[in-house]
Amino acid sequence: MFRFNRYLTKMIVFTIGVSTLPIILLGLFFYLKTSGTIQKKVNDGNVLILEQTRQRIEQVLVAFDLQIERLADSPFVSEAMDKGLGPSQFLLVQSLLSSMSRVQTPDVGVKDIHLLDLKRGTILDSGGLNPLTDADSVIVKKYLGIDRSKFWIAENESKLRSRNGDHSLTINLVKKIPAFSENPDEMLIVEIPGKQLRSYLSKNNTLGQVIILDESYRVLATQNEDMQLEPQMMDMLISKLRGLNELSGLIETSLGQGQVGVAYQRSSFNGWVYISVIPIELIRFESRRTGGIILATCIVMLLLAVVISLAGSQRMYAPIWRLYQSLFSQQDKERKRVDEFHMINEGFMRMRNRQVQMADQIRNHTRQLEEYYVLKLVGGELKPSQIHEKLGMLDVNLSKWKQMAVLTVQIDTLKGTRYSERDSELLLFALSNMACDLIPAQDRLVPVVAKSSLVTILFDNPQVTDDFRTYLFSIATKIQNEVEHYLSLRISIGVSRSYGGLKDVSRAYKEAMDALKYRVLFGQRTILHIDDVQPAHVVTAEYPKELERLICDAVKMADRDKVPELVDAFFEDISGQYHNYNDYQIAVTRFFVNLIRLLQESGISHLELLGDDPPLLEQLHTLTSVEDVRNWFKTQLIEPMVRVYDEQRKTKYQTISQEVVQLIHDRYDTDITLESCSSLLNYHPSYISKVLRQELGISFSDYLLHFRLKKAMEMLENTDMKITEIAEKLRYNNSQNFIRSFRKLAGMTPGMYRDEYMNKSYRLRKL
Repeated sequence: MFRFNRYLTKMIVFTIGVSTLPIILLGLFFYLKTSGTIQKKVNDGNVLILEQTRQRIEQVLVAFDLQIERLADSPFVSEAMDKGLGPSQFLLVQSLLSSMSRVQTPDVGVKDIHLLDLKRGTILDSGGLNPLTDADSVIVKKYLGIDRSKFWIAENESKLRSRNGDHSLTINLVKKIPAFSENPDEMLIVEIPGKQLRSYLSKNNTLGQVIILDESYRVLATQNEDMQLEPQMMDMLISKLRGLNELSGLIETSLGQGQVGVAYQRSSFNGWVYISVIPIELIRFESRRTGGIILATCIVMLLLAVVISLAGSQRMYAPIWRLYQSLFSQQDKERKRVDEFHMINEGFMRMRNRQVQMADQIRNHTRQLEEYYVLKLVGGELKPSQIHEKLGMLDVNLSKWKQMAVLTVQIDTLKGTRYSERDSELLLFALSNMACDLIPAQDRLVPVVAKSSLVTILFDNPQVTDDFRTYLFSIATKIQNEVEHYLSLRISIGVSRSYGGLKDVSRAYKEAMDALKYRVLFGQRTILHIDDVQPAHVVTAEYPKELERLICDAVKMADRDKVPELVDAFFEDISGQYHNYNDYQIAVTRFFVNLIRLLQESGISHLELLGDDPPLLEQLHTLTSVEDVRNWFKTQLIEPMVRVYDEQRKTKYQTISQEVVQLIHDRYDTDITLESCSSLLNYHPSYISKVLRQELGISFSDYLLHFRLKKAMEMLENTDMKITEIAEKLRYNNSQNFIRSFRKLAGMTPGMYRDEYMNKSYRLRKL
C-alpha cells in the first residue's frame, strides 16, 4: 500500500521497542531473581552441611575431652604425681592403665594414651612404664613451650614411642597437670589417628569437598581423598582464609583455572577451620537451566510482539500517508524515502526563522539608531525641534515624565584586578548591559559610551514615591554594588542636576562629567552629585608655600626620612583647603612645576632623569584620587630627585672633607682654625663641621689635635728637639699644656714616651 518512509520506520521501531523492552526486562528480572534464589539455596545448603559436620565432630571431641578431664582429675593421677611410678607402685600402675583403657572408646578411635611424669622422666602407656627417650624429651619440651594448659595439635607421625613405626597423621590432645602451672609435674597426651576424623565426614555430600584445618591451617582431614586439591591451590585457599577475621562466611575466589565458592567456619572449641569448596559451575548449573526456559519463553513473546507492532504501526500510519500524498506527491516524486513530519516542520521553521531574523534586525537597528540619537543629544547636536521627532520614531514616550538627569559611570582603576587596559571597551559594554537590566526601560534611554564613560539619561518615575534625586542615588548605588559583586570592579558615578527637557541633556552631561572629576578629592567608589561637589561660593585657599620650601630643602639635602612626612602633610593641606576641583588641579600642577624648576636650577635634565613617555603632566592628570597623586609624586618624581641629590651630596662632602684634611696636614704647625679653613674654602664653619662629622666621624678640633699628636710622636722618635721646642712648633701656649694633652691622649708624658722608645730601639739593636 505504501513504502517504508522514515516516519513509518521510526513508528515501527518505536512500537517494537515499546512492546519488546518490557519483555526483555521482565525476562532479565526473572532470570536474575530465580538464579539468585537458586544460588542462595545451594549456598545455604552447603553452609548447613558444613555446620552439621562441625557439630558432629565437635560433639565427639567435647565428650572425649570431658573423659580426659575426669582421668586427669582422678585420684590415681594425683597419687602418681605425688609418689611417682615404679616397680614398687605396681597396683597404682595397673589402676592407671585400667582407667586409661576405659577412655579409649571405639567412637573416638584413640590410638594410645600417654601419662608422662616430668619430674621423674617416665612415661606410662599401653607399652608399659618406660623412661623418656631423647625424642620424647624433644616433643615434651615443644609442648611445654605452648602457653596453654590444654590444646589440640596435629603431628605428621606418632612422635612419642616412635618405635611403633606409625608414620600417619596423628592428632594429639595435650593436657598439662596441674592446669595453669608454669612447671607442670605431669602431662597427658592422647593420640587420635587422623583417619578417624575422615570417618566423621559425610560421604553423601555431592556439592563439594569438605576440608578440616587446624589452627595453623594444616590439613587434618578431607572428605574425599581422591578429590584433594593440589598443593598450590590449597596454599592459595589458605592465604585467602588467613586474611579473613570473621568466624564464618562465604567467599568466591579463583583456584587454578576455575572459580569456586568457599564456605568456612572457625571452631570456638579448638580453633579448627571447617571449609567446603564448591565449583561455581556446579552452583550455577540450575540457574542456567532456568535461564534457558525463560529465554525460550521470551523469544516466543518477542516474535508475537513484533508481528503485532508491524500490523498496528501500518494501520496507524495510513492517515498520515494519505495526508502526505495529497500535499507532497507532485513536488517530491524524486525522493525515495522522506520524513513527512520533518518536511512539514521545515516549512513552519523557515517562516518562523524569517520572522525572528526580521525582528532581530529591527531591534538591532532600533537600538543602534537610539544610541546614535542619544550621542547626538549628549553632544548637543540635535535641535529642540528635532528631539521629539527623532525619538518619536523609536516609540520613546516623552509625555509621561517631567524631569530628567544624566548619570556618567567611570571605572576607577584596573590595577589590582584581573583585567587589563585592553579590556576597557568590553567592560564598558558589560556595564551598559547591567545598566539596562537594572533600570526599567521606561525610565531611561539606551546607555551609550562616550569618552571612556558610560552615559545614561534617566527620567523620573511617577510610580516612585521618593523625590527624583533620591531615586537617582538609589539607581547609582544599585549599579555600583552589582558591578562590584559580579565584575569585582570599583566604579564612580557622577550625577547631574535635574532638568525639565531633553534640550538640556548636553549641559547635564557636562555637569555629570565635572562631578566625576572631584573623585580625586573624595576618593574612589563614590557617587558625586554636582550640587554636592561644587560649592555655592568660591573660597580663596592659601597655597602651602612653606611646606613646599621645606620639601625642596629636604630633597636637596636627600633627607629620605623627612621627605615622605612633608609630602603627606602637603597633600593633606591642599586636599583639606581646596574644595574646588580646578583649584586643586592648579595647586598640584604648581607643585609639579616648582619641583621641575628645582631640577633645572640644579643643572639636571628632567627628561633624562624621569623620562617623558607618556608626558609627566598627562600621567598626573589621569590619576583619580589624592592617594594615587601623592604616591605618584613620591615614587615617580621625588624619589628619583632624592637619589640624584644624594649622589651629588656624597660627592661634594667627600671633596670638602678631603680639602679640609689636606689643609690640616699642610698647616698643622700654624694657627689654623675651623674659621680659617671655612674662609679659604668659602663655606660656613658649621657646614664644614657637619661635613667632617658625617664623612670622618670626628670634629675639626679633634682631628687637628690627633694629627699634631702624631707629628709630636714622630719628632720625639726621630729628632733631638726639646719638649718646649716641640710644643712651640705645634702652636701650644706653653709646654705644660702640650704635656697635659700628650699624656691625656698617649697615656704618658712626652719624656717618658721618648725614653721608652729609645730603650726599645737599644734592645732591638742589641738583639
